[in-house]
Amino acid sequence: MITFYILAVGLAMLALGFIFYPVFKRNYAAHTQAFTLSNTRLIKQRLVELDEEFAQGIISDKHRTQAQKDLKIALLDETRPESDTIVVDSVNNSHTSKIASALLVVLLLASGVMYWHVNQVSGVSGLYQAQADMQRLTDKIIVNPSEDVTLEDVQSFTLAIRSRIAHNAEDATGWMLLGRLYGALNQFEQAYQAFDKSLLIAPNNAETLSSYAQALMMPNQVEFLKKAVVVLRRLLVLEPDNNQAALMLSMTAGQLGDLATSEQYFMQIKELLPPNNPAIVQIQSRIDELKGQSKLATGFSITISADKDINTRLAQSNRLQPTYLFVFAKDGASDNPLPAAVKKLNLGALPTTVTLTNSDAMMATYSLNDLTEVTLTARLSFDENVQTSVGELEGSITLTKVADAVIPVSIIINKEIKN
Repeated sequence: MITFYILAVGLAMLALGFIFYPVFKRNYAAHTQAFTLSNTRLIKQRLVELDEEFAQGIISDKHRTQAQKDLKIALLDETRPESDTIVVDSVNNSHTSKIASALLVVLLLASGVMYWHVNQVSGVSGLYQAQADMQRLTDKIIVNPSEDVTLEDVQSFTLAIRSRIAHNAEDATGWMLLGRLYGALNQFEQAYQAFDKSLLIAPNNAETLSSYAQALMMPNQVEFLKKAVVVLRRLLVLEPDNNQAALMLSMTAGQLGDLATSEQYFMQIKELLPPNNPAIVQIQSRIDELKGQSKLATGFSITISADKDINTRLAQSNRLQPTYLFVFAKDGASDNPLPAAVKKLNLGALPTTVTLTNSDAMMATYSLNDLTEVTLTARLSFDENVQTSVGELEGSITLTKVADAVIPVSIIINKEIKN
């Protein structure tokens, strides 16, 4: 705000300068004009006096004529510049006034825009209110989530946390709260980044580790579940008797198909909850399922090659080249867009062979074991995004899965994605 006031005063003074300078200039011109008129009257009066002196015989006709000539020259010098100056000054004053008025309008607009950007009185007021309500909002949104949480509550809480972090970037609790907030909003990538920053500051904070693990479990994706297992193991090293962490680890390991780990931590919490508890029933059911499953993998050994035209294109080094190879399997009997298994590899030379099995599932509850007809696709991509882009290259094949077997198949890259 101090900077704004200094700039505003400077701009106001500059504007006043443009306004009053023409006024002072006009006053000076008027004074000069009055002085010139006074001299003219004196010269004309002297001419009359010369005629009277000649009539009285005081001076000769020769002296009168010479004196009149000198006075008329002086009169001409006085009157001609005066007229020119008045015209020029009038024109200059007119232009100056227009320029000054335009500059004044511009300065006023600039001052208004600057004030609108700099003045944060309402924002500061909202910030103070959010900071005052932080504990209430923490309880309402994070600790005991309420059904009547409004968007305004979330915005105020976010504002308060960001202000807290802005004043102290080493505030591990602030980063943890921000991670919880993003998790509650299902903004998982932002949540994980916030938790990572919190753990960099306080790596052994059990509350942060527990919140991080819960956030990693929410999307139910294999990539994040594997990371949740690492976080939970770290938490249980710090607190071996943390039964909540043991429950989460048993559940997560079961989803990933890790029977030994799921059973190990299930034994720690099994007797602490009634047999009909939903979590106990779910974990026990998953353990029984894993015990009954075959240990053999189900999947495909896929040899990927390209047709002649695409091989020629890939050999050209002076154009944009695909850099990633995606291989994925979808349900061939439905329009379900979710892959049951997927691999992303750096693109090397073709042909190449990739093995895709039920262990490559994206979701813990959806894999090749759930499919009968399978559509296999190999795509050459320009980036790490599995979504298609114009110009990328792919090939696919649909076939029937064979349970408990990894069968060989071939895919030829033969199509360019046009739209």
